[in-house]
Amino acid sequence: MNQQTPSKVLITGASGFIGNSLMRHYQQQGIDVVGVDLRGDGGAIVEGDIGNPETIAELLEQCDVVVHTAALVSNAISDRDMWRVNVQATAKLIAAAEKHNVRRFVQLSSIVAYGNSATGELHEDHPVHADGGSYVLTKLASEHAVLAAHAKGNIEIVIIRPGDVYGPGSRPWLILPLEAIHKGQLMLPEKGEGFFRPIYIDDLIRGLALAVSCPEANGEIFNLSCQGYISSKEFFSHLCSWLNKKGPTVVSTRLAMIAATVATKLADLTGGVNEASTATVAQLSTKSWFNIDKAQSILGWAPEVSFEEGMERSKQWATEQGLLNK
Repeated sequence: MNQQTPSKVLITGASGFIGNSLMRHYQQQGIDVVGVDLRGDGGAIVEGDIGNPETIAELLEQCDVVVHTAALVSNAISDRDMWRVNVQATAKLIAAAEKHNVRRFVQLSSIVAYGNSATGELHEDHPVHADGGSYVLTKLASEHAVLAAHAKGNIEIVIIRPGDVYGPGSRPWLILPLEAIHKGQLMLPEKGEGFFRPIYIDDLIRGLALAVSCPEANGEIFNLSCQGYISSKEFFSHLCSWLNKKGPTVVSTRLAMIAATVATKLADLTGGVNEASTATVAQLSTKSWFNIDKAQSILGWAPEVSFEEGMERSKQWATEQGLLNK
């Protein structure tokens, strides 16, 4: 398969879980890469605000590819902030990329774009649905901003919809659940039978790199996920076992929704943040999974890290980070 090696890649959100993993990948490959985040690291990650992309105009001039991973990933942040970062900043960034003659813009979206009520096996042409709170809506709208820019014909785009990305450094699927298990607060809706679609971070990074370098990927949307699905209970049971805890607790979706509503009201009253919101409950209750044949045929991509291997690596990292002995 033909590959076009980028001359220089700019990665937004380069201090984050996915962005930083992609930075390391390119550094190991010897490909010129620069990261942008709200705080620089004094090295390859430069301080910049994608909401004001002219602050990184010089970097955009130097790069032929932008991989946009920066986003607010949360079910507890205000609608206004989610819209400002996930949608408006994306629209400004791709407009600036076009202005500075960036060749390709790779947008990291999410499988939440299909909505929480979608069921069964979903291909990339399945209608999207903004049912699931601000995160779902803003990921959808950010895709629209990218597709609208592409429609003008001046910049190549690729949109990646990853499944449930886990592995060393994953906040939603390792760090936060382990904290909840420690506190005896992990509760799974749908009696633990919601569908979980794990993709190990290294497999996602390979897919992103292929989206950057594959000429045929231009203008396409790709699901990057596992084959099929497992139950949420199966996934989180591993984390419970690492802590020698019984569980996880499984309840009806209705009961989980009530508990989430109460927890969110308490968090609002005390100035805290409750990530186990009703939107999170809906997300863990979904009954959909994702067809990955398109990524196989166009990108030559398929997941390589087995679930067992991915969880073993994740456990080793959690042990090293002291997450299992609090």
